[in-house]
Amino acid sequence: MKLRIPGRASAALMCALAPLPVMGPSDVLAQEPTRERDASSIAGFSAQASAAQAEFEQVLLDAIHPDSAGRWASTLAARPHVAGTPGQVATRDSVVAWHGAAGIDGGYDSLVLYMPHPLRVSVERSWPEPTTFDLAEPSLSEDPATGIDAVPVFNAYSGSGSAEAEVVFAGYGLPADYRTLDSAGVSVEGKIVLARYGRSFRGIKAREAEARGAAGLLLYSDPANDGFVRGVVYPDGPMRPARGVQRGSVLNSTGDPSTPAGPSLPGAPRVPEDQMVGVARIPVIPVGYGVAEALLRPLGGSAAPESWQGGLDLTYRFGPGPTRARLEVRTESGESAYHPAYNTIAVLEGAEWPDEWVVIGAHRDSWSPGAIDNVSGTTSVLEVARAFGAAAASGLRPRRTVVFITWDAEEWGVIGSIEWVEAHADRLRATVVAYVNQDAPVSGSSFGAAASPELKSLARDAARRVDEPAHGGTVYESWLTRVAERLGNASSPEPLPVGDLGGGSDHKGFYQHLGIPAIGFGFGGSGGVYHSMYDTPRWMQEFGDPGYLYHAAVARVAAVVVSRLANADILPYDFVELVGVVRERTGHVESEVEAALEAATATEHAVGDAGAEMLADSPEAPGVRQAFAGLRASIASMEAAAAAYSIAREGSLREVKPASAAMRRVNERLRSASRSLTSEDGLPGDAWSRQLLFASDPDNGYATLPLPAIRLALRAGDLGAVADRVRELADHLDLVAAHLKEARAVLEGRG
Repeated sequence: MKLRIPGRASAALMCALAPLPVMGPSDVLAQEPTRERDASSIAGFSAQASAAQAEFEQVLLDAIHPDSAGRWASTLAARPHVAGTPGQVATRDSVVAWHGAAGIDGGYDSLVLYMPHPLRVSVERSWPEPTTFDLAEPSLSEDPATGIDAVPVFNAYSGSGSAEAEVVFAGYGLPADYRTLDSAGVSVEGKIVLARYGRSFRGIKAREAEARGAAGLLLYSDPANDGFVRGVVYPDGPMRPARGVQRGSVLNSTGDPSTPAGPSLPGAPRVPEDQMVGVARIPVIPVGYGVAEALLRPLGGSAAPESWQGGLDLTYRFGPGPTRARLEVRTESGESAYHPAYNTIAVLEGAEWPDEWVVIGAHRDSWSPGAIDNVSGTTSVLEVARAFGAAAASGLRPRRTVVFITWDAEEWGVIGSIEWVEAHADRLRATVVAYVNQDAPVSGSSFGAAASPELKSLARDAARRVDEPAHGGTVYESWLTRVAERLGNASSPEPLPVGDLGGGSDHKGFYQHLGIPAIGFGFGGSGGVYHSMYDTPRWMQEFGDPGYLYHAAVARVAAVVVSRLANADILPYDFVELVGVVRERTGHVESEVEAALEAATATEHAVGDAGAEMLADSPEAPGVRQAFAGLRASIASMEAAAAAYSIAREGSLREVKPASAAMRRVNERLRSASRSLTSEDGLPGDAWSRQLLFASDPDNGYATLPLPAIRLALRAGDLGAVADRVRELADHLDLVAAHLKEARAVLEGRG
């Protein structure tokens, strides 16, 4: 899997200060192009370069059009394209051809992944009134795509086998829910567990059920979450119908489970199936809430707590029994369980700094036609690539190299991107300045973003640059209004909140493993077709994005983000915001430690199963307090360094044309500063994840865990480890400060 930077001759990028020609009218120009705005000061650009960048952006924005976005989306979502199937190979070939038509060199890499597809999946109610359920989602005459190459209902990496037993309802299947069952005297050992989707990654639900001796697991989406309680069901409305099913992976490990020691290249050594880590050993099956109701209605036992009650017209009870169910899952095994997968890669070589890369990516695979997840993301990447290709054809190339990628097998466990990152880790650390992720970015009109701290301000700035396509004003202004409405305020507090990066998508390898800054954003809305056969172009046109206006809008935001990262004199990393994030998160975790130490009472979330009294009485308590004092000092030092660097940066950017060689040295130090926030030792229990600021919560899977090394030690009740991890973070913040001081010295002519 050799990563090649095409050797095609590239026209030199027009000087950043030269006027940029605007493309003439064509079918690639928007009917209502985003208007130009005063761009006298774009973060990371000198004043004159800001003006040139604004013109560059205008070329990109005008090239992106709802009609072309709709064409990509309708073609890609015409049929299902699950990883490892012919439908997914067809998307590979289409994307490569489209990149070529845009004038961007591209191709694909080849992986061989362990992805056992289902051979048989069945659920029966054996008592009362024996019934074999039809698990297939009905095709709809109103939506022909629902009847094309229908994907079987299954959970990837389910155990292969069968089980028959009494049913126990376990709420959301979280660790806390099992403690509720324990307190009620209800055991799931040897039982079939029925659990709701939501509040955690489905793989956590499988892990917890298996760890407690369950014979099998059924997962369903309750109508209170995304069904009739939330609105009219599909096809008449956007919500999930009774037989709508959420497919998805239950893998609890990172990357291909058959190659834990390296990338899954053809011929790579493989771990035997019975030794793979993270795959389920019990049968796990997703069902619709119609099946769940048939199992819940006759269920006995005590009534479940109010927080467990859902939208079905019945009292939700624990069980066990008298309802009995029989599950069977049979999947491919041996050689037949291995399938090819392909990441498409297109490269537009930078004119000035070709060995510095901006990567934008979206996963290309889906569990269904995938109009939302993730054809909308793939469409965004294609539109951005087409816009950059049009700009390059007119003589305008980015200063840095831009890499456009569509990933395979994300839905199976973020596998395609992780295997690529592992194969090219050293080169990516040395070259990539940021990763821009597009995962299901369009399902409505409500904008939001998540980013590593140093890129949060870039998300806001890009939203200010792009028009809101339906309501007027800018995306940022609409974002402000919606946040204010949610908060019940007349106006929203600024700066607008940008989320933190957790798990569950393709930023994971870049940010959590390599420490490369990452960002993602999109327009959300209400709907209930996630991972079902009803995630189709018709759903999108009727309920998600009529006219594909927001597909174009999200591509425009992405184009602004990518172009600013690619063209900035000084990388637009905001270390002042990073300091604020670190200080806030440190304050939270320190308060939790103090609550345990001083009151001998700590929240279960903070200390897990460890007793608070043990923490309070520990002789290591003074060492923890000392460690936090040192961490606060390191934060103060980093704050001073970030402030001084920011002043020096603004002074340098006031020059007519900052020296390119000096800017390169500055950017090298900024990237080193950002990468300093990773630990070579990794996190407790997860050496692969190295990011010290944010990780995915191992007890949730999706949610973000701030300062994860410290929090995981705290959950374990190990004060010595807490102190060690606090000191580790302080040391890494000192490294950030040192790199910022070096960057400042270069800017001031001293380095």
